[in-house]
Amino acid sequence: MDFSRERQKTASIIHTRCLEMLHEDLEWSLTNWPLPPPPLLDQELPLISPHSASQVLEQAEGLFTIDKARFNNLLGNCREGMIPHRLSLTADPQREGEKWLLKRIDDVARNIMFGICEGWLALALDRDAPDTTRWYIGIALLNGICRKIDGLSENQGYHILESIALSNPPGHWPTRPEPGPQQVDWSQEKYPTNLELNEGSGGIDAAHWLLDVMEEGGEERRIILVKWMRIMLERPVLIERMALAKRFEQIVRSQPEVVAAELVTCVPRLLEVSRHSGLLVLTALQTRQEPCVKMAVSDILPSLLRVSPEEGISLVDFLAKSDDIGARSASVSALKELANINSDAFLQRIKKPAQDSEKTVKRLFVQTCLRDYLELDPSDSQKIFVPLWIENDEVAGIRMRELLLRMQDVNTQSFTIIANKITSEAPDSLKKFWDVLAIRNEERAKAWKHYLSGNGTIPEPLL
Repeated sequence: MDFSRERQKTASIIHTRCLEMLHEDLEWSLTNWPLPPPPLLDQELPLISPHSASQVLEQAEGLFTIDKARFNNLLGNCREGMIPHRLSLTADPQREGEKWLLKRIDDVARNIMFGICEGWLALALDRDAPDTTRWYIGIALLNGICRKIDGLSENQGYHILESIALSNPPGHWPTRPEPGPQQVDWSQEKYPTNLELNEGSGGIDAAHWLLDVMEEGGEERRIILVKWMRIMLERPVLIERMALAKRFEQIVRSQPEVVAAELVTCVPRLLEVSRHSGLLVLTALQTRQEPCVKMAVSDILPSLLRVSPEEGISLVDFLAKSDDIGARSASVSALKELANINSDAFLQRIKKPAQDSEKTVKRLFVQTCLRDYLELDPSDSQKIFVPLWIENDEVAGIRMRELLLRMQDVNTQSFTIIANKITSEAPDSLKKFWDVLAIRNEERAKAWKHYLSGNGTIPEPLL
């Protein structure tokens, strides 16, 4: 078969699948009737709203069927962006590429559906000539295609939502991140150029409608909603107008486990935006007993300590009292972050994990916190290092020997104090340390032994 005909056959098969997917998504979406009114109106033309869901479905299928040029353009983008480069190494890369597309026809059709939706809403949000027909079919399609969790619904779906809220045609990001020293071209004189909200448009109401129907959906829809809300927390222009903090307060109630776990990831940023709402959400999530939620709460501890040290410390204390080994391990991991933020609070909280009944917790403490402890308290006044050393745990002992080896190199006074404490309580427990030091530097091992037995001078630090 001639390749051009083969290419046309592929396009025909994909077009048919897109039409089927369009029908499926719209039929599902239009159960959320009525649709919101368009944000922008042409002052010279009257608004003609669809009288039924079947009319919207018919208009969408008709416009999609007619606009072959748009379909071919989007299919061309899929060919360029989705076919892997390795196929160019085959004997017939073009035919192999067409086969590759057909094997993944649903992914290709889904990419095209997002492109069609974006194109329809771009025309609907054209300030010079807003197309109300394409508004209704566009918002209905967006609602339908955003019922499955993937990169398209998370990222491109959010981009279209933000464009609707700002009544700005999708196709480019209408807002920019706040400038700061992290940017290469930043200077003190530069100011943010974020787009202002159009007060006369109904984009905010339409965006609220979409978020509301997402919230009323199943688990996957709610997870997508939370992911969108997390991105929106980085858009100062939208936070207040979308009443985002209030929505977080409402959505946290009675959510399934996976949705609650997703909500946890929003808490650090939410605390920065609205401390009151952030505390309400955090408190509600802390009471959840599901393992997935508890793990998510543990994972945000380091970032929580950075944005809200007081709440982070409270959460560290809460997890440290838990009967769950994973929760106590999470509190230990967060202590390292606390050492950089509040050294006094760190020193007040390290004795409990150092004496934990579970070996895994103590080993984690040795790996993550012991070095910071010795830097803050090099003489081991809290009696943490010496008891752990005498326990002679093989796993923890490797890390502790490395710390002692480093200490005898750079802080000879502190090493003297700790070595004497160990010798006085368990004289033979330093044998492995001396063996390792002798392999690295036999003369220095002998010098230390002579000095600690009272028969020599203290070795000089090795800078």
